[in-house]
Amino acid sequence: MEVALERLYGHRLALPQVVAARLFAQEPPPAVLLAPEDRLRRYRDLSAFGVPVYVNPGLEALEERALFVFSYEEALAPFPEDPTAWRLVLEVGRSYPRAELLDRLLRMGYARDEDYRVLGGVLELGEVRLEFFGEELERLLVAGEARRRHVLLPKPGKAEGFTSKKLRHFPGPVYLDTPALAPKDLWPLLEGRPWVALGGGVELPPLDLGVRPLAPYRGSLKALEKDLGRWLSEGKRVHLFVGHARTLEYLRRRLAAFDPLVLERFPGPKGRLSLVPGPFEGGAEWGEEVLLTEALVFATGSVRGRLRVGEGLSDPGALAPGDFLIHPDHGIGQYLGLETREVLGAKRDYLVLRYKGEGKLYLPVEQLPLLKRHPGTTDDPPELSSLGKGEWQRLREKARKDVEELAARLLVLQAKRKATPGRAFPPLPDWDPLVERGFPYELTPDQRQALEEVLRDLEAPYPMDRLVSGDVGFGKTEVALRAAHRVVGHGAQVALLVPTTLLAEQHGKTFRERFAGLPVRIGVLSRFTPPKEEEAILKGLREGSVDIVIGTHRLLQPDVGFKDLGLLIVDEEHRFGVAQKERIRELKAEVDTLYLSATPIPRTLYSALVGLKDLSSIKTPPPGRKPIRTFLAPFDPLLVREAILLELERGGKVFYVHDRVASIEARRRYLENLVPEARIGVVHGQMPEGLVEETMLLFAEGAYDVLLATTIIESGLDVGEANTILIERADRLGLATLYQLRGRVGRREQEAYAYLFHPPRLTEAAEKRLSAIADLSDLGSGHLLAEKDMEIRGVGNLLGPEQHGHIRALSLEVYTELLEEAIRKLKGEVKEERPQVTVDLALSARLPAEYVPSLEARSRYYSRFAEATSLAEVARLVRELKERYGPLPEEAENFVQLTRLRLVAQRKGVLSLTEDLTHLQAVFPRWPLDYDAKALRQLPFRVELTQYPPGFRLEKKGLKPREYPEALMQALYLFADR
Repeated sequence: MEVALERLYGHRLALPQVVAARLFAQEPPPAVLLAPEDRLRRYRDLSAFGVPVYVNPGLEALEERALFVFSYEEALAPFPEDPTAWRLVLEVGRSYPRAELLDRLLRMGYARDEDYRVLGGVLELGEVRLEFFGEELERLLVAGEARRRHVLLPKPGKAEGFTSKKLRHFPGPVYLDTPALAPKDLWPLLEGRPWVALGGGVELPPLDLGVRPLAPYRGSLKALEKDLGRWLSEGKRVHLFVGHARTLEYLRRRLAAFDPLVLERFPGPKGRLSLVPGPFEGGAEWGEEVLLTEALVFATGSVRGRLRVGEGLSDPGALAPGDFLIHPDHGIGQYLGLETREVLGAKRDYLVLRYKGEGKLYLPVEQLPLLKRHPGTTDDPPELSSLGKGEWQRLREKARKDVEELAARLLVLQAKRKATPGRAFPPLPDWDPLVERGFPYELTPDQRQALEEVLRDLEAPYPMDRLVSGDVGFGKTEVALRAAHRVVGHGAQVALLVPTTLLAEQHGKTFRERFAGLPVRIGVLSRFTPPKEEEAILKGLREGSVDIVIGTHRLLQPDVGFKDLGLLIVDEEHRFGVAQKERIRELKAEVDTLYLSATPIPRTLYSALVGLKDLSSIKTPPPGRKPIRTFLAPFDPLLVREAILLELERGGKVFYVHDRVASIEARRRYLENLVPEARIGVVHGQMPEGLVEETMLLFAEGAYDVLLATTIIESGLDVGEANTILIERADRLGLATLYQLRGRVGRREQEAYAYLFHPPRLTEAAEKRLSAIADLSDLGSGHLLAEKDMEIRGVGNLLGPEQHGHIRALSLEVYTELLEEAIRKLKGEVKEERPQVTVDLALSARLPAEYVPSLEARSRYYSRFAEATSLAEVARLVRELKERYGPLPEEAENFVQLTRLRLVAQRKGVLSLTEDLTHLQAVFPRWPLDYDAKALRQLPFRVELTQYPPGFRLEKKGLKPREYPEALMQALYLFADR
């Protein structure tokens, strides 16, 4: 239906999204639509209504007369007051005077010889090549392709200095999708402009256009067919907008009785059903038109997922107000932000930390490296320390005593292990290379190092106790396989203990393939093993005819005996219970033991960190592997459907985890209605073993598109084409389980996706857990994940005494430091630590808010400068600052100079750099000093050595305050490095 659009302005409309998209498509350009980030995709493609759109455009689109779609965040993004000065339109045939062009490039952030080159009449900037005849642009190439016109934008990063907002510079009426979610900063920008609210939450009069919204069909195609019959008999135009090509084909077959037309564009003829490609949602009857969507037919709701991709946990820029930080002398405080203070005429920025009883500590930003984060180990925040009462020192002292006792016991255990007579497995030059030939890839450097460490342990005359930690699919099995090969070569037996039947079968297959043609007999003990075969394997183990046995918990039962067990390999130790771990301890008493883990349990990792267990870490991903893109979202049927269809459309397969056996069949029926295009297989632990194996095999071979399973698939299942996993009620699962489940996808070079669904409301611990798994999507995050798990759950009882209270009070990092220190002390090792240099010069040194306006950006840069360890790093940061914000003001220049001075002083072993009325004083820890006396006398200022305190005094006479850092550096360069 046609409608006069002017009558919409200034009103609130309650419309399904597909109708809103149709109305916006009718607007004469230019016009603007604003939507929350997660609803942008619904307006990204309006070609079904015959119009193109620009999504989140920038300077390049300013002159276009078009429909523009922005997220609320992008609409408020910084933008230049004078946009024309920040975009350079390059057109063949136009004249560009050389001096003006180069000056314009400089203002846009491009530096000559660094960002672009001028070679006679040719200018090359990235993939843009300009060829001039005199001042006329004769030829324009972009990525090697000839163009008539190209818009050059400012160098990335310049936007942070802009003062206007993007929305101000894109004219036309404004449509607001879900205005209730619009940020308050948006409203002043709408003053004086015609605008329409597509939804509630704003005080505008409602307008009824006669649109009758339709209820969702929730996968009931019979109900849809009934309604289609009625609408078509009434002669209406019925349009069904379909988002996926696979669904279009399915619906054309399924609704063949209605003889549907497949059209590229709206509208279709009266009295016919038209299928039109389009990503819309909702549905409505509007006069003689019926607008339906795939989302209305199969699901309900809108996509609310938020994408989290590898943000990492160690980003120094993540420092934010509210974080808990630990000062070595004052204890736990809460970071409130940055504050500029003037002391004796010098302006500096200080970190403000709040302590118990509203006490505050102002810490110069240079002292950031002293601080550590307190992550918190439970849902409650840590207790703040009191300033000036010494309670932090008392807590440390109390923990130190406990730690010294624990360290003594750890060392006794370690010494006992080293003193226990074991068996050495030296190299076998003729035997060792035999199994390597079957490995189709080159070992990664980490794999090679882990293998060398394991083989070195096997060669030692005492029992090995080593943990090989490596991400899912990073090659731990290869290390275990070669270790087993070495032991078998010496005539001893190997037992590989795995947590699941499926993993036992998979390892069995791998080992048999790799040992094919060698005189090695391999047995697999699991629920799949027939009784007769099991009996033969048990007999073979006792007699020594079975060399390698791979099994589940069955291996730990009393009837399993070995003639000569030389190596025990335990895969994913955290999956075994207390009783099983006790049995493992009995088995491994005098046997070499190798643990494999993608997410070592906190206690295991903790033991490895403090030296009780040897640790090898495989952090290098195989070539071509990509991080897994992870979504966190409340459960949403539409998101489930779209995730499955997107994977199927690129020829892949999908895991769907529903960890409740009782309701898994009901979930299968639900998914069949939601995604009728997919073939669904089901596996769970209560099915007959043969059926589980058969279903898995059919899924791997392509008989099923989706495998609906419990967490039975957690360990070891490797299906290369499966690159999407959806996990229901992820909040109920532990970190290690989530990490392992996510590791079922992304095992090849194809990009993989993981969707973690949770209820709308979460406990704080569950939220921390899910955020941790989403943040740690970078390859090789298993170690970080286990450390995060320790922060959330605590480390439990390590070897008996309760440690968690100390860790809760001090933080895991501080406690571990104390334990390592105690172990070193008992071993008689001395670790020399360089003290922090105190730099106290009356110099205004900071990054002014006028230069770097954003508090977050200033905090981030302060962190990065504080953590810089070389002058080259400082130079890179300065270049980045200049590119983003322009030339450094004097205070920022001083700050950079002090950072350089601190690094040089640290290298020379200086304790402090201070000043009095007449001199600058450098203090070293000891006398005598090693220096170049002749060069020191030739400096343009007077330097005198001092024995008490050991160091030198530099006369200030003739120097300006801003020259102090440079003068001190010149003097320090003449002293020997410490």
